[in-house]
Amino acid sequence: MPAFDRSFSPPAPVADVVVAHPVSSATSGALRGKLDTGADLTVIPEGLVPQLALSARAHVWARGYDGTISQRPVYYVRFIFDGHELPAVRCIAADRRNVLVGRNVLNRFVITLDGRNLRFDLQPA
Repeated sequence: MPAFDRSFSPPAPVADVVVAHPVSSATSGALRGKLDTGADLTVIPEGLVPQLALSARAHVWARGYDGTISQRPVYYVRFIFDGHELPAVRCIAADRRNVLVGRNVLNRFVITLDGRNLRFDLQPA
C-alpha cells in the first residue's frame, strides 16, 4: 500500500506518473502525481508541453484553486499511472512541478484512502 507524501500539509496521496506524447516515444520520466478528487481534469506541468512537443487540441475554461477562471489549451497524452498505461488522457497544463491527477483518471480505478495510517490503495476498476 503506497504511503501519503508528508511533504504536503496535510499529507496527500501521491503516486508515480509518467506523461508521454500520444504517438511518439517522448516521455517525461518519473514524476509525482498528487491524487485530487476535487479536480475534474488532470493537470501537467507547463514545461512538459515543449519537452514532449504536445499540440493543443481544444480549449477549456478552468477554475483554479484560488477561484480564478482562465481559458486553457487541452492536450492529449499517454499517461502511465502507478504502472497502468492509459492512452489519450485529456489534460491541461499549469505552472506546477508535479502532476495533479484529476477525476478523469481517478475514476478508472478503485481507490481506498486510509487517512489515519497515511496509506492508500489503487486498483484498476
